[in-house]
Amino acid sequence: MTIKIASRSSKLALAQVEEFVSEYQISNYEIIKVKTEGDKKSARGETLFDKAHFVSDIQKCLLTGGADIAVHSAKDTPAKESKGISRTFLLSKTPKDILIFKDDTKFDKEMRLGTSSLRRKLQAKHLLGSKNIFDLSGNVDTRLEKLYRGDYDCIILAKAGLERLDMLDELKYEDMTWITASGQGTLALEFIHNFHYLNLNDLDEVTEKINTSIQSQRTVLDEINASCNSAISIESNKNDLAISGEIYGKDKYICFSGSSSKEAIQNIKKQNGLILLNEHN
Repeated sequence: MTIKIASRSSKLALAQVEEFVSEYQISNYEIIKVKTEGDKKSARGETLFDKAHFVSDIQKCLLTGGADIAVHSAKDTPAKESKGISRTFLLSKTPKDILIFKDDTKFDKEMRLGTSSLRRKLQAKHLLGSKNIFDLSGNVDTRLEKLYRGDYDCIILAKAGLERLDMLDELKYEDMTWITASGQGTLALEFIHNFHYLNLNDLDEVTEKINTSIQSQRTVLDEINASCNSAISIESNKNDLAISGEIYGKDKYICFSGSSSKEAIQNIKKQNGLILLNEHN
């Protein structure tokens, strides 16, 4: 059986597919490249759109029988599963963001910093004290090209993506210590409920922990109505599922935590975190 795998057509998306088929020893497959609405918006230079636009067209391909499975960046997937589609999270790498410089230099608050993410913009403002933050669109190659031609002095990207593209050694960068988005660095595999060719419901212990951890985060995000584009960072401990994160408003931010999803939500509400979350709507 030839397994049809739907994916975006970017270098990173295809590298993620290759990582998946290598890990699960899939030799008979065909990649179905999908140009999503998110890709079209990004190519037009748009930055303020729901990251689910990178996923929805691929899901349509699954539902109409155009593909058997789909591989996504987990952080682009919405908190809730889509009707008729099952989801598994797997193959996690570091969730860190990195600050990449165009030359051998150190960060300065006056630098022109580029990022498309509202979360990263506000983390740069509140945690780095950055004063000049500008929108940055495009795929990884395009963003790095804009950096090196001098449009920006530094840009923020996910470390895992650059690791998957084997590009880290050629970059000048600094690891950011802040918490990032739910599922960053992890892959999401989606498939129709009745597709059992890969026995994807029989998860190993590591993958089971990844799924339990991300699902606990998604419970929080769903309850507070946060989207992929919300200014919230969140992480959970894979062992005891304790949750922590931040919500960033225009002028301030809060840190929240809890020993469970329920406790974390209570902590957010107690600190008026929902008001901060909705400041950008």
